[in-house]
Amino acid sequence: LSYTGLIRGLMSALDLSCNNLSGMIPLELGGLTHLQSLNLSHNRLIGSIPSSLSNLKAVEGLDLSFNNLSGMIPNQLAGLYSLEIFNVSYNSLTGMTPETGQFGHFDETSYYGNPGLCVS
Repeated sequence: LSYTGLIRGLMSALDLSCNNLSGMIPLELGGLTHLQSLNLSHNRLIGSIPSSLSNLKAVEGLDLSFNNLSGMIPNQLAGLYSLEIFNVSYNSLTGMTPETGQFGHFDETSYYGNPGLCVS
């Protein structure tokens, strides 16, 4: 995934949902720092949620639901102070949800379908 120049600087939303994407979430998505919305839901993504997504300081909506993501939710995501909508439901995430920042305000439905995830 490679974006350069003007497009990268102006992109405010990226919706790649329902595209049958497979593999890991590219670390480079963290470089799209002007994104306000990122939707990667309903794909076949695997691996962990990259901590590089914590660079998306302007993001208000992050939807990673209905994939096969595993591991823990990176604590660094608690630094996304603009984040209002967060959905990681129906993955294979484990561990505790972050306890700081806006994570205390997300509804339990944001985490449904992750039997190994402990919602704090």
